[in-house]
Amino acid sequence: MSIDYGFTGKRAIVIGAGKDVGRELALGLAGEGARVVLAGRQHGPLAETAAMIDALGGEAHVVAVDLHDPKGADLLADRARVLLGGIDLVGNTAGVFPTSRLGPGHPSPAIGVDEGWNEAFEWVLMSAVRLTRAVLPGMIEQGSGAMVHLGANSSRDFRRMTGQFGAMKAALAHVVKNWAREGGAAGVRVNAVHPGWIKGAGVTAQVASAAKTAGVSFEQQERAQVGNHGDHYWTPRMGLPSEYADAMLFLLSARASYINGAMLPVDGGSPSWS
Repeated sequence: MSIDYGFTGKRAIVIGAGKDVGRELALGLAGEGARVVLAGRQHGPLAETAAMIDALGGEAHVVAVDLHDPKGADLLADRARVLLGGIDLVGNTAGVFPTSRLGPGHPSPAIGVDEGWNEAFEWVLMSAVRLTRAVLPGMIEQGSGAMVHLGANSSRDFRRMTGQFGAMKAALAHVVKNWAREGGAAGVRVNAVHPGWIKGAGVTAQVASAAKTAGVSFEQQERAQVGNHGDHYWTPRMGLPSEYADAMLFLLSARASYINGAMLPVDGGSPSWS
């Protein structure tokens, strides 16, 4: 028996739809009958995703937008309402890991300098805040809707390398609870998925390069990198973008109609969210 996610005819926005988890989420929504606006900073990768959806017989619209721009989220929401006639679902996979101020592999003593904190604040937290602020009131007014934000296992894992990023993801987890409370009475749900390692294109290339340098197989290098975190990850491999997208699909779906304000860890097992 097939599972009906209740996406047929739904109007969806996917942030970060040009690659990895965002692309898989967009393909999943469109494959189940949703009409999708594909959002991100670069038009080219979004157009590639749109072509994949077209090949499936789905409907996709490309909106290149920078959510770091304070006006970007409002512009995106306005454009989506014009293209789709409204907004029912939002999947947010944005939140770039700040790297320009990390120095030689980790933040400077006392967990980094102001520039790194400012990057994490804008890229991880405020992009999600502005997006939600642009769409949540409309969902509440129409009496339905669902949002899922991609959080991070590092919001409850304490390492210098991820200190700034993890702090902003922890702030995102906190405000997701507030958004869930705001929308709950109106039938609007807001949840978060907290991933561990994401085996996206960039990470895959990095692991392949490290494996070549070390003279080992890709699988051996992957296992070693996950193992460098001790027993923090109980499954000795990285998660596929499709595995994270599937969790987000479920939380957006009618099958999760009584799940609101949830923090769903998808990390192969970890003590961080025990």
